[in-house]
Amino acid sequence: MASSHLLCSHHLFYPSSKSFSKTSFSSFTPHGSASIHPKVQFRRNSVVKATQRKLEVVYDPDERINKLANEVDKDAPLSRLTLFSPCKINVFLRITNKREDGYHDLASLFHAISLGDIIKFSLSPSKTKDRLSTNVTGVPLDDRNLIIKALNLYRKKTGSDNFFWIHLDKKVPTGAGLGGGSSNAATALWAANLFNGSPATEKELQEWSSEIGSDIPFFFSRGAAYCTGRGEVVQDIFPPLPSDLPMVLIKPQEACPTAEVYKHFRLDLASKVDPLALLEKISTNGISQNVCVNDLEAPAFQVLPSLKRLKQRIIAASRGEYDAVLMSGSGSTIVGIGSPDPPRFVYDEDDYRDVFLSEANFITREANEWYREPASATATCKPSEISRNME
Repeated sequence: MASSHLLCSHHLFYPSSKSFSKTSFSSFTPHGSASIHPKVQFRRNSVVKATQRKLEVVYDPDERINKLANEVDKDAPLSRLTLFSPCKINVFLRITNKREDGYHDLASLFHAISLGDIIKFSLSPSKTKDRLSTNVTGVPLDDRNLIIKALNLYRKKTGSDNFFWIHLDKKVPTGAGLGGGSSNAATALWAANLFNGSPATEKELQEWSSEIGSDIPFFFSRGAAYCTGRGEVVQDIFPPLPSDLPMVLIKPQEACPTAEVYKHFRLDLASKVDPLALLEKISTNGISQNVCVNDLEAPAFQVLPSLKRLKQRIIAASRGEYDAVLMSGSGSTIVGIGSPDPPRFVYDEDDYRDVFLSEANFITREANEWYREPASATATCKPSEISRNME
C-alpha cells in the first residue's frame, strides 16, 4: 500500500537512483495449501516538485504481499492441521451420589496440564471412512477409538461429509486417570469443526461431546473447571493455581480399569467434606495435602495394592519437597505437586525401572483457540532409559 507524507521545505528535491533500495529475499507460508516464497521489499522515494512543499511517497510491496497472502489464506481450504491434545489431573475428586442409571455423581476440580499428545489431521479423499494410525501398540484404530467416535458424532450433528487421515503421536499413557482419550476426542471435534469453517460453537461442541464420554466436555473449558454430574456439567473457573507450579507424574505399568475401581467403591466410606469448601480453600490458600481428596483412591488401592505403597513411599521420600501427593482420577498415576523431580528410589530400585515419568505444569487456553503445546514441554521416559543414557 502506498502511503504519503507531506513535508514542509524551502528546497526542491530531485529523485536519483540512490532513492531506491532492495532488501534480501525471505519466505512466507500461509495456513492454507498455497505458498508464496519470494518476498521483496522496496522503498522508493518519489517526490513531486511543488512550491514551498515536498511530497514523499513511500511504496511498500511487502505490505501488499502480506495483505494478498492473508486473502489467499482466508479463501484457501484447510487441508492439514496439527493440534496439541493435553491431559488433565483431578486436584480433588469427590463422589457424592450413586444414580439410578448406574453412574455416580461427582464433584471435582479438573485442570489441564502440559503433558499431551500430538494429533495430525489431513482431509481424506475417501467419503466413507477415516483412517487412524499411531506410534504405540495396543491403541484401537477403529470406531472403538474416541477419535473416530468424535468424528462420527460431528458428521452426525452437522451433516459434514469430511473424512480424515489421522496420526496420533501418543505421549499420555493409557489407563492412567489422566483423560488422554477424552482429550483426543475433544481435539478431534475441534479439528473437524475447523475443517468445516467452524459452524458449531464451543458450547455446542461441549454439549455434543457428553454423548460419547463424561470427561470430554471438560476440555472445552478454558483449562480449569469445577465439574459435577457425571463430569459433563462444566463450570469454568479462574485458574486457582499458578501455571509455573511444577509437578511430576509417576505411573506404574499396571493400569486401574475405571469400571473395576467403581465396583470396589463404597459411598458410605467416602469423604464427607464439602467439595465447594475444598475449591474455596485451594482458591484462597493454594495446594496442600489436606485438600487433595480423592474418593477413588481407596478402591483403586484395593484393585492395585502396589499403587498404595508407591504413594506412601513418594510421600515419605519427598521430605516436604511436594506440596501434595495425589492420585489422579481412577488411577494409576500418582502426582507430586511442587517439584518436577521424582524421588530417588524410582531411579535406584529395579521394581520402578519401567514406571512412566513426566514433569508437567498447569495450562489454560484462550477463547476460540485450542490448547497450545508449551515450548518447555519435556519428553517423557522411563528411569531405565535414563540409566542407560548415563552409562
